[in-house]
Amino acid sequence: MALQELILATDATRIGQDARQLAKRAKRGELVRVRRGTYVRAAYWAELNNRQRHGLHAAALVNTARSTPIFNLQTAALLWGLGVVGVPKHLCTVTSDPTGGRSKHGIRRSFGARDIGVARLGAFQVTDKVRTTAELAAALNFAEALAVVDSSRRDLARGKAPEVDDWDKDRAWGPASGVDELADAMAVLTSQSRRRRAGTILELSTDKSESVGESMSRAQMILLNFPVPTLQGAFTLRNGRTARTDFWWPELDLVGEFDGNGKYLRNKLLGNQTIQQAVMAEKARENGLRALGLTVIRWGWAEMMDPRVFARILNDGGLTSLRAA
Repeated sequence: MALQELILATDATRIGQDARQLAKRAKRGELVRVRRGTYVRAAYWAELNNRQRHGLHAAALVNTARSTPIFNLQTAALLWGLGVVGVPKHLCTVTSDPTGGRSKHGIRRSFGARDIGVARLGAFQVTDKVRTTAELAAALNFAEALAVVDSSRRDLARGKAPEVDDWDKDRAWGPASGVDELADAMAVLTSQSRRRRAGTILELSTDKSESVGESMSRAQMILLNFPVPTLQGAFTLRNGRTARTDFWWPELDLVGEFDGNGKYLRNKLLGNQTIQQAVMAEKARENGLRALGLTVIRWGWAEMMDPRVFARILNDGGLTSLRAA
């Protein structure tokens, strides 16, 4: 993120300019007000997605706050590249006030330690990866919590690492979190119910899930009481190529594939292919799996998020829930 894009009212005053001109330029649509006394060019703002805009809000707070903010929960998770769903409406920060302090002006404050379990990522102070994972495991709903813990445990994929202060990371920053260190972090959560909840998520987590959608799909399978699949099954197709599948139920010769929105949209995943070529290659891959005698079922975000629809897709593949109708 280009922090130099921020325009601070204090900088204008320092060089003898009238800071009120910034507000006037914002009214004319030339600038966007990020926070009080902090602006950015409207054209630059228009190029950013919601995650990057959240990061710019965080940068604005860093540059205007009287004391250095420490970001936690979803805000910290975004900067770590963990598998959070969506973007929080408020910046999440740590406060030393046992009452939690007052949450206002776009900032959500929660009580926590400011001297341990803290790391620096670029220009930002955040709760470290393990602490962030543990606290979110206790705070989010089951599916979203499982996605965060899965992503934290996942080994860094090969290839060029993301920039440390990139708020739109497609994979987690830094080494994978170990089960033991996550368990230790969860053991010091503030209540027994939070510790129990986080511990359950950790027990059900895996380092083999490769996306948020895959993790949330597995969470839905658990909630609907369907048989738990093998993850990342590998098959040798008749053309000699290897095909890996998101989910595999070997007893049924059934494989399941989650089709996320980014599958055909991210340039990093497309490589040198066009979207049409990527779709055709995926179709050929699926035909290759069917030629091996496998049944292939597919779903996307909309189907997975609707329990009735998702259960019907799994039923059509031959799976039976242990839960009564």
